[in-house]
Amino acid sequence: MPLRIRRSVAPLVLATIALAVSACSSENTDDAGAQSSPSPSAESGSATPTTEPSTEPSTEPSESEEAGGECATGDLTFTVSEESQAGGYYLVTATAKPGVTCTLAGRTIEAGFGSAVSGDVMPSEQAEGEPITMTGSTKAYAGVNTHSGAQDGGVQFEEIIVSAHEGDMDPVSLKLPSTAEVDQPIGTNWHTDAAKAVPFSS
Repeated sequence: MPLRIRRSVAPLVLATIALAVSACSSENTDDAGAQSSPSPSAESGSATPTTEPSTEPSTEPSESEEAGGECATGDLTFTVSEESQAGGYYLVTATAKPGVTCTLAGRTIEAGFGSAVSGDVMPSEQAEGEPITMTGSTKAYAGVNTHSGAQDGGVQFEEIIVSAHEGDMDPVSLKLPSTAEVDQPIGTNWHTDAAKAVPFSS
């Protein structure tokens, strides 16, 4: 009798152990699955990109760019008037055309009468003046005396030829207020003050 009890109990014990082992194995599998899931905090911890300061060069124009370079004859409008001071002379006035900004050198006006060398305007001032920035309503003045010596004799002209600088290939011809008798003419530098543009002859 005791032997039969032992034999019937043994399968029961084995079945109980098998169920327990199966349950433990299931719990371990669930734990492993939970550990393999990505952590929400890890996902939200991604770095935010920072904005680097701009290193692009400035697009602001430099002072020389604002000046627009040397004036060409086509950048300017010229007029001429007749003045009575210093025995009489012609005053040439230059203004920049709309939208133009350029630099006019403070040198002797580049002008002449006719094609002969004797009609070229020579300097009446020894030193070069300050350059003039031509823009908007700015005006530049230069005076031309048709004689550098005695006020008698010479060749008659009705126009004066003017350009913005030496070598400019596009000069303009200005109608004179009256016929001029020319003999070795002289002229002043360009000035912003008309009172300084009086060409005194010797």
